[in-house]
Amino acid sequence: MPTLSQGRPDTSGPEPHRHRQTAESFSVDAERYDRARPPYPQALVDRIVAASPGRHLLDVGAGTGIEARQFQAAGCTVLGVEPDERMAAFARRSRIEVEVARFEDWQPAGRQFDAVIAGTAWHWVDPVAGAAKAAQVLGPGGRLAPFHHVPQLPDEVIDALAEGLQRVAPDSPFNPGLLRDSALDAYQPLFAKIADGIRQTGRFSEPEQWHFAWERTYSREKGLDQLPTFGGLTQLPAAKLAEVLDGAGTAIDMLGGHATMPYTSVVITSTRSHTA
Repeated sequence: MPTLSQGRPDTSGPEPHRHRQTAESFSVDAERYDRARPPYPQALVDRIVAASPGRHLLDVGAGTGIEARQFQAAGCTVLGVEPDERMAAFARRSRIEVEVARFEDWQPAGRQFDAVIAGTAWHWVDPVAGAAKAAQVLGPGGRLAPFHHVPQLPDEVIDALAEGLQRVAPDSPFNPGLLRDSALDAYQPLFAKIADGIRQTGRFSEPEQWHFAWERTYSREKGLDQLPTFGGLTQLPAAKLAEVLDGAGTAIDMLGGHATMPYTSVVITSTRSHTA
C-alpha cells in the first residue's frame, strides 16, 4: 500500500525529505507498523546480496527492522540508522543494531560497508546529500540500493479512501485517487529524483531499476490494520481515521471481504565508482 505522504510523488511540490512531521509519525504505533507492513520479495534480497561485493550492510531508515531482519536471514551483518528512537527501540528488540540519527547527519566514524540499502525510506532522505553520504561509506564497487513497494490498490478502495479523506481532511496532501491508473507510473517522478541525486554526486555508475512483481491477498481485518500506517493517515485524529477506515472496510466488503493487491517492488541501484 502507498507509503508516501502523498498518494503520488509530486516533483513540483515540497521535497518529501522536508516533511519531517510526516516522516516521524510512523512510530505512533511501531508494533502495528511492523505487523502490517509487508516484507520484501526474497528475490529482491537475494539479488542485492549477490550484486554486492560483501555482506556488511548499512540500512538507512531502518524503522522497525523489517528489511534488516530479511538481510540478516540471508547471511548479512546489518547496521541500521534510524531518526526515530521509538522505531529504533522496536528494531533492537529483534537484535538489530541501530544508531539514532538522520542519515545526512550520521557520523560513520571511518566505517565502510559493502552495500547501503533503504526499505521504503530513501524518499525521507535528501537525495543528493544522502547519495554523497552513501558514497562516503561505500568502498569502490559497493552498492547503493534503496527500494520501495509500489502497490496497485483496487479502484473501490482508492475511491473510498479519496472520498473519506475529502470529507474529513480536505487539506490532506495524500491523494489516493492519483494512483488509480498506474501506481508504478505515479511513483516514477520519485524514482527519477532518487536517480538524479545519485548522478549529481559524480561518484556512482548510472542508476538502474530492478522490478520484482508479486501480490498479496488482504482480508478486511488485515487491510484495515495496514491502512493506518500510511503516511497520509498516521496524523489523523482517531475519530477521523475511524471514519476513513469505515469507508475502506465497506469497499473491501463489496469485494467479497478480501482484496488481492498486485505489488511491484522497485530497486533504484548503482555502484560506487572505482575512480571517484
